[in-house]
Amino acid sequence: MNASATQQPLNPGDQAAPGTPGSGEGICPLCSGCGKTPDGKDCPNCGGSGRIIEGIGGG
Repeated sequence: MNASATQQPLNPGDQAAPGTPGSGEGICPLCSGCGKTPDGKDCPNCGGSGRIIEGIGGG
């Protein structure tokens, strides 16, 4: 199976693709994890999931 066909599309708030080493799932800072804007629409940063993929760790 083609690897690109199995990847989920990135949302604007994602810093990396899911499963990228050094990344993990975090709460969307724009909607505070609820997935909605104050007017009830899907959050444009996380696509309505309430989660983003971000860099973790450090060194």
